[in-house]
Amino acid sequence: MAELIQFPCPVCGTTLRLPLAMAGENGPCPCCGREIVAPDPHHGVGARIYCHAPAPALMEPFQPFAASPDDPAPQKEPILSEKKPQTVPPAPLEMVETEKPAPAIPTNPPAAPSRGPNAAILVLSILLTAVTCLVTGYLLGMRSDWIISRTPFPVMPPLELMENHEKEPPKPVLVKPMTDPIPQDPPVAPLPPPEPTTTPPPPPPAPPDATKASALAEASLKAFLAASDWAARSAYVLKPETVRPAMESYSKQKPDGPTAYQSITVENSHTDKQTGYTLFIFKLVTELHPSGFPVAVAETDSGWLVDWESFVEFRDDHFRAFADGPAERSGKFHVVVRQPPAERAASTENEHFSSFLLDPPLPGRQRIAYIRKGTETHTQLINATANSGIFWPILELAKRKAPDGRTFLEITGLVADNWLPETR
Repeated sequence: MAELIQFPCPVCGTTLRLPLAMAGENGPCPCCGREIVAPDPHHGVGARIYCHAPAPALMEPFQPFAASPDDPAPQKEPILSEKKPQTVPPAPLEMVETEKPAPAIPTNPPAAPSRGPNAAILVLSILLTAVTCLVTGYLLGMRSDWIISRTPFPVMPPLELMENHEKEPPKPVLVKPMTDPIPQDPPVAPLPPPEPTTTPPPPPPAPPDATKASALAEASLKAFLAASDWAARSAYVLKPETVRPAMESYSKQKPDGPTAYQSITVENSHTDKQTGYTLFIFKLVTELHPSGFPVAVAETDSGWLVDWESFVEFRDDHFRAFADGPAERSGKFHVVVRQPPAERAASTENEHFSSFLLDPPLPGRQRIAYIRKGTETHTQLINATANSGIFWPILELAKRKAPDGRTFLEITGLVADNWLPETR
């Protein structure tokens, strides 16, 4: 592609482009319509407004500095303006020799014949005019280059200045959008983002290791089992402020020493989303309970603690002793509640009582218990066991004796709707 010249219109400022071969040519601007002259980079001449030169006239010599204090102040250098340039006022008529344009001055002109004072003044005026034009053109070219280098290129379609050079005189230059795009530099891969100067935030804390947590909970359970008496064991129990009096009272009825065991395994675990604490259910196998029974160990602010109430109830088989014991007694028990099958319910229920199956977490301890219809506890149990649901409450039970001498279990209250301890 031919080399291009890019310059702003000296009238409206629109950025134009044209081939380098058309430097110095004139034509109308496609935006404002004013006739302009293209710049000539090789001769240091910038773009300017085209004007028909008047008849050449002699100019007064250019004086850059005052000759004396009485002379006028030195004139400033001419500055390129977008306004229509003013023509240099002609010299006095008596100084004009001819109306024809002055011929180009050769580099080494021959000595002119002496024609008197008027001829010498004419030659001197021509020489000064030529020097002034050269200096002015050089300054204008420098200023034009300075303007072009600092003019931002607006987003616009490229334009090409065209001219028919075969006919004389030259016709106005036609400008139209360029069909060939200006070659662009190949795309450059983006630089990697700079390294952050600020210290990155610390990583979130890793979730607790379940293996390590279960090991800590198991260690607390083993210390609980190995305690020599209730006082030493009370250091590892949940809710010690309320459980310690019950432990002391129970030790008087049944001495409570170390508990021997055969194995300890994790049956289940649960982590509270609000507190982040974990509850483990261990299966403890002993000589009296070869199938094992559950022991709850909960994580608290004071460490891993054991639910003593459910532990001693399952270890000493309180539910069986209550169900097989004498009537007219009551107690609180951790049980699993289900609705009986339809056939069994039909044979055990009447207009006054409903029946439920009670299962401690020990094999062979299932019993049927009755509850009076219309009570609040009855409604709660019906809702909790609907659609073959399983309920894990702490129930208050009473053993009753019927008029015919038979005994039965009656549900008298709901102590808690979940007998697994809370983590806190």
